[in-house]
This record gives sequence, C-alpha cells and structure tokens, in this order.
Amino acid sequence: MRRVFADSSVIIAGAASRKGASRAVLMMAEIGLFQLVISEQVVTECQNNLSKKLPAALPVFTALLTQMNLEIQLDPPLSASNPWHTIIEAKDAPILAAAILAQVDRLLSLNTKDFTSEVATASGLTIQTPAQFIQEIREIVTLGLL
Repeated sequence: MRRVFADSSVIIAGAASRKGASRAVLMMAEIGLFQLVISEQVVTECQNNLSKKLPAALPVFTALLTQMNLEIQLDPPLSASNPWHTIIEAKDAPILAAAILAQVDRLLSLNTKDFTSEVATASGLTIQTPAQFIQEIREIVTLGLL
C-alpha cells in the first residue's frame, strides 16, 4: 500500500473545511486508498494551531485521530533532522526527516515556500500539494478507465 506523509498544514486544512483537496486527501486515506502517515510533531502542531486559531475544527481533528487508521511516527532524533537545516527552515527539518525515515512515497504540504522542488530533489521525496496529489490520482483513474 502506498504511504503518504502529510504535514500539519494539510491536516489542519482538511479538518477546518468540508471541501477542498486537503479534505479529499483525508477522505481517501480514511477509505483505505493509501496509508496516511504523520509524526508526533504534526499532531502537536495541529492541536496547538487549531486550539488557538480554529477551535471549531478541533473536534474534527480529534475524530480523525480516532477514526482514521493513521500511522503516527515518533519524532526523528536531532541527528536525523540537523543535516536538512541547510536546505529547509529548522522548524520544518524534523518533518522532512520524519517523512524520509518513514519511507513514504510522497510528502504532502501546503507550505510551498519551504517544501520546494530543491528540497524534493535533495531528499529524494516526491513533494506535492494536496491539489497536485488529487490531480495525479485523477490521471491514474482516467487512464485506468480507457
């Protein structure tokens, strides 16, 4: 089964809105199209940001944690995160390291400022926005129907 890592931006957007690509990613993971992987840091960031900025979405996030078959990875050790500080902001290095250590097929993020094509090349990960990921799924389905 494909494994897809999502950062907190995707989880927060999916919890805060009933529509949009982030919510679609969560729904596809819920029905088992792929294994959604997050790290402990992602859980903490989601809880903190939703509590402060979007408290109405906190129950949706809590339900996601209990209803979805999420794989929650331990946060990587500093020794795994530190080498990435040269290509990505220090706050995002643990997310990148967690995705690499989890051996996922791709990393999804709405943070295109930091998770760039250069980061993708250096890390060997496919990095996409949820919309790009959904478009890729559409293309696969369309080809399968021809």
